[in-house]
Amino acid sequence: MAFEEEDPFLVTQRLEIQGVLQGLLGKRALVRLDVPGHAVSIISTLLDVDVKKGTLILDNASEDAINSQLLRAPRTRLQGMLDRVLIEFSGQLHPAMHEGRPAFSMAWPGELRRVQRREFFRMDIPASKPATILIRDPALPDGKATFALANISAGGLQINDREQQLAQHTVGAFFDDCTLTLPDVGPLEVELRLLRHSQLAQEGDKPLHMVACRFFNLPANKQITIQQYVGILERAVLARRWGTD
Repeated sequence: MAFEEEDPFLVTQRLEIQGVLQGLLGKRALVRLDVPGHAVSIISTLLDVDVKKGTLILDNASEDAINSQLLRAPRTRLQGMLDRVLIEFSGQLHPAMHEGRPAFSMAWPGELRRVQRREFFRMDIPASKPATILIRDPALPDGKATFALANISAGGLQINDREQQLAQHTVGAFFDDCTLTLPDVGPLEVELRLLRHSQLAQEGDKPLHMVACRFFNLPANKQITIQQYVGILERAVLARRWGTD
């Protein structure tokens, strides 16, 4: 990942980078590993920071196929939250062992981004408990359509637009009549603003059209409800990670 030199959030000093990495390790923070533009991502944790070797050790996935995809990628992006500050950098993953178990290793990044903002950690939606968004808009074929969510944060969400029903909507478009349905939470009436379109590569299949949206004019009580739902997803991941579920 190449960042612009004038990026005000860029950290390049090795000691600062070491402090950030050790902070993620000390707080056992969840981190997201993904390959931008490809349908592969996992929630991981930092297991070790080796100062002498300049390497990180990260927990891998339970599925061998996902591990293979991440290891084949020339660069993998890591994103995590440290004291509500977004940490982001990238590097190539390599197979490793940690306390007798398979893991990933990655060289320390030469630079990372540290962005303080009120964006909350983005969580993937589990296939076993799908969440959906119903968008009502005259430009849709039937005036409305229901879409599955790929992931969500308290700031926005990403939509799986398998039929490309939103492909003709321009960036910046507003959807002011939407119903967000979250498992075990119920429906929430929300407004969305379209941020970007992207194509997600899939193994042996045509790319999946993805639409990222930000919540617009979201009342505080609804933001809290959504953040509580994200917290439920986080705790479920942690429970599986540490074998407490």
